[in-house]
Amino acid sequence: MACDRVIVATMMPLWPLLDVDEKATVLAEVARSVTRAIATAPFHIRLAVESVSIVISLCIALISAGAGGPLGRALRAESFYRLLQRLPGPAGSVIRLYRSMALLAFYEQPPVAAKLLAARPVQNSKA
Repeated sequence: MACDRVIVATMMPLWPLLDVDEKATVLAEVARSVTRAIATAPFHIRLAVESVSIVISLCIALISAGAGGPLGRALRAESFYRLLQRLPGPAGSVIRLYRSMALLAFYEQPPVAAKLLAARPVQNSKA
């Protein structure tokens, strides 16, 4: 769903270790993963999440207008997400759901996992 991609794109970590092609590939796969997870949820959960995500993605599109690039969009979206999480109602729950699914899917991606393992400090093992 297009709404999922808009929300997930603003929740992706700004990770400098990925090059431009890897970022695009990882974003596409994370968005697919989140969309699949929501699609396999029970109907009552899927209906609520999709209904709220349509409104959230429209708000993000309006908030992001004139933001001046991905960093500006991400900062504006993050401020909006913090506001939603403080309000009572389902919007905060949907934001937490998207955030947790997007971050989990991000760190599961092969390019991300490979670079995390490569950046890990070498430990001396003395027996």
